[in-house]
Amino acid sequence: MKVSLSFGVIILILAHDPCFSQIEYNDADWGVHPMNYSRVGTAGWQFLKLPTNAKTASMGGVVSAISYGNANAVFTNPASLVDVKNYDFATSRMNWIADIGYQSFSLVKNMSEYGSFGLSFVYLDYGSMERTENLPSYDALGKNIGTIPVLDNLGTFSAADMAMGFSYSRQITNKLQVGGTIKYLQQRLDDATTTTWSLDIGTLYYTGFHSLRISFVGKNFGPDAQFGTYNERIQVQPIKIKLPMILVFGAAYDILGGNDDHPHHVVAAIEYVNPNDGREKFNMGAEYSFMKILSLRAGYRVNYDEEGLTLGAGVNYEVIELNIRIDYAYISVGIFKQVHMFTIGMSF
Repeated sequence: MKVSLSFGVIILILAHDPCFSQIEYNDADWGVHPMNYSRVGTAGWQFLKLPTNAKTASMGGVVSAISYGNANAVFTNPASLVDVKNYDFATSRMNWIADIGYQSFSLVKNMSEYGSFGLSFVYLDYGSMERTENLPSYDALGKNIGTIPVLDNLGTFSAADMAMGFSYSRQITNKLQVGGTIKYLQQRLDDATTTTWSLDIGTLYYTGFHSLRISFVGKNFGPDAQFGTYNERIQVQPIKIKLPMILVFGAAYDILGGNDDHPHHVVAAIEYVNPNDGREKFNMGAEYSFMKILSLRAGYRVNYDEEGLTLGAGVNYEVIELNIRIDYAYISVGIFKQVHMFTIGMSF
């Protein structure tokens, strides 16, 4: 009896404490509040976020539901590779901020019931930079007064980023397409080099409601990397570098046209972007095409630090069985003015 009574008292005490805590402590303002947490700057490999072709770049950077029918899909949504009819090749060129050179190449082959296969290559060249070293400095009495930067007669150094990818896509049903890209990544800063790999996964689903299609893309999933070689002057080995993983949910809809018989075609797209190293963002864009020859595009990027308005145009020209595409994109980057991008593509 005493044991049962003691046990009951203990239960009442334990039950009372949570109630007391929920009522008294949570309602009280003790002057201590959680800090706002920001993920900005927590990942490297930032070149993987750059626009890869002028068409999607001019439409606010949308990469999922609108990127179908050409080799650029290896960089945007690999599920769209099945829309390539036979062979398709594309190459892009852009001078990014501070004259950083960016180039991309992609090739896709549709092998019918075996699916579509793609190869891709991206290269980012930072150019030559003046070398600076921090060396110990001494006063007239020989006392160490710290380190100072030395700039003269040290020459230059360079840096570059590179990504090579293999893509595969397949039509699962008449409404669903899936695809993936596995990439080998490398970053080089002077004599320091690091490598890793990453995976992109994409889906594209035609809902059956007119031309509405929705998409999901997961980009840059892979392990952290660390510089494997570095000169002893660095003294401290660099920390591991996390990949900039991104989840993208998108939708696109043909407002006008959308079939071979209609001379005018208007498509609009919107995306929700959730990165692991920053705030959630939105991309939105639209394209008007006339006779599948001339295209005008515009878009806007929401919740970015500097990027916003995007504009562009494209021309398609057919010669016998060869289709040639030339696309241009204007990208506003705030205090850095603007960036221009060109893409040339061929399908045959």
